[in-house]
Amino acid sequence: MKARWTIPRNKVSMPNNDLSRSFTMSRPSQRTYQPGVDKERFQVLQSEAAHLERKEIELVSQISALSEALVSVRSTLSTTRMRASECAKRISPAARVPDETLLAIFKEAVSSQDVCSRTRVESAISCVSHRWRRIALHTPWLWTWVCVTPDADKRDMQLHLLRSAALPLDVEVWGWWDYRDSFTRPHHFEHTLAAVLPSASRWRRIKIGASCDTLLTSLSFILRTVGPLDALQQVAFKAQQPGQICPTTLLMGKSAPNLRSIDVENIVLTARSPCLHNHDFNCFIGVTHLTLRLHEGDARTLKTTTELQGFRALLLRMPSLVSLSLYGELVCVKSVTSLEDQGNITLPRLQTLILHPNTVRPRYLRNLIAMVNAPGLRHFELVYPDSFTQGQDISDLLIKKGCEQPTPRFPLVERLVLNNAANMTSAAAFIRAFPGVDQLTISGADVGIFNLPTWEVTGGSWRTISRLILRPSQRDRLTTVVDWLDAMTSNGEHQAPLVQGPITDCPAMLHLYEELKRYTQIELLDMDSK
Repeated sequence: MKARWTIPRNKVSMPNNDLSRSFTMSRPSQRTYQPGVDKERFQVLQSEAAHLERKEIELVSQISALSEALVSVRSTLSTTRMRASECAKRISPAARVPDETLLAIFKEAVSSQDVCSRTRVESAISCVSHRWRRIALHTPWLWTWVCVTPDADKRDMQLHLLRSAALPLDVEVWGWWDYRDSFTRPHHFEHTLAAVLPSASRWRRIKIGASCDTLLTSLSFILRTVGPLDALQQVAFKAQQPGQICPTTLLMGKSAPNLRSIDVENIVLTARSPCLHNHDFNCFIGVTHLTLRLHEGDARTLKTTTELQGFRALLLRMPSLVSLSLYGELVCVKSVTSLEDQGNITLPRLQTLILHPNTVRPRYLRNLIAMVNAPGLRHFELVYPDSFTQGQDISDLLIKKGCEQPTPRFPLVERLVLNNAANMTSAAAFIRAFPGVDQLTISGADVGIFNLPTWEVTGGSWRTISRLILRPSQRDRLTTVVDWLDAMTSNGEHQAPLVQGPITDCPAMLHLYEELKRYTQIELLDMDSK
C-alpha cells in the first residue's frame, strides 16, 4: 500500500529573506495604477517648476541691476580716488615734489653713500612707495655704482647689472682688509668678483682701496686676464696703510686704450717698472689727468718714493696730459746733477699744476719745479700744511733766469692758489711771476701779497683780480685785505673783486666780513678747512 503525502494549506514553508528579495525583484511590477495620485503629483511638480522659473528671472534681473551698479560704483570710486590723490598732493609737501626733483635728490643720495654700507641707497629707495620705485626702476643711472665688498650680495650685484641697462659702470673694490675675510665672510673674494667680471667691457671707472696685499695681487692678476677694458676711463687706488705700494699693473697701460685719468696712492716707479721698461710710448697716450699721492703717514719714506727716471718716463708717455697733481713728496730728485742729466720735462698741453707738499720743508720740491716746463699753464696751486712756520720759498724758480727783465715761467696763469707759501719777502716775486691772475685763493699766512709797500714796488699788477677767495687758516691776519681794498678803490678807478670766504661763527671772521662789505660783495662758501 503506497504512502500518501499531504501538505496542509496553512502550513506552507516560506523561503529565506534573500531568496525572497531576489525573487520579488525579478518579477514584473504588480503595482496597481492610480490615476488620481499621479495627476496630483504632476500638478505639484509643475507648480514648483513655474515658481523656480520666476525666481530665476528675478535673480537674473537683480544680477543685471547689480552689474550696472558695480560699474557705476567703480567709475565713481576711480574718480573719487583721483580727486583724493590731487587733494593729497596739495596737502602733503612730499607728494607735491616733482619727479625731476626727487630724481635729483636720489642721485645725490646714491653718489654720497658709504661704500661699506650693507644696504644700498638705491635699493632702499625702490622699496619706499610705488612712485619712488617707478622712478628708481626707470632711471638706470642710479644702478651704475657696483661695490665689491666682503658683505656684498651676489644677487644684489647682478640686480644692479641688470637694472643699469647698457650704461657704463663704476666699480669699487673696497674693504678686504685681511685675506682671511675672503673665507670668513659669506662669499669668497674671487667668487664675489666673478659676479661683475662679465660686465668688464662696460667699466668706466674702477676704484680699489682698503685691501690687503694678498688680495691686491690676486686682483691685479685677474684684471690682466679679463681682457681689454675698452670703456675704462678712470683708475683710482688708495693704500690700506702706510707702506703699502700700488701695483704698477693697476695703471692698466694697453689694457685700457681709452684711459683718461689716473689717481693712485703710493706708486713706486723706476726705469725698470713693467709699465715703462718697454718702448711703447702710446700706452698712456690718452691720459689727461694724473694724480699721484703719498699715503698719510708715509712722509719721508723712501720705500714709497718714485725715482726721477721713472717719473720722467711716465710723463713722456702722456703727451695729452692737461692736469698734474702731486700730494706729498713722491718724486725723488736728489740733486741738480741728476736734473742736468735727465733734462727738463716739457708738458706742452699742461694747464693745471697742483703741488701739496706734506711738510713746510720739502726736500725735492724746488728741484721738481725747476724741471717742469709748462708754457700753457693756467692754474698753479702750492699748498703747504697750515703752520706758523712759513713754507719753503720757491718764488725765485718762477722767474726765468738769464733775462734782463723779470720774465715769468708761467705767464698765462689765471688761477693762483697759495697756502702758507708767500711771505713778506717773496710776495713781490709771486706778483711778478703771475701777472695775469684773475682768481686768487690765499690764507692768512699769505697776506704779505697785500702789503702796500709790496704793491708800490710791483706797480699793483694784480688790480685785474675779479675774485678773491679767503682760506680760514690764520684768519686773524686777513684784516690786511681790508687795507688793500681801501687803497685800491680810494680813487674810484678800480673795482673791488668779489670776495668769497668760509661759513663760520668765528667773531674775527664775522667782523672781517662786516668790514669788507663796505668795499665789495661777500659770498660765503661751505669750504673745507684744508
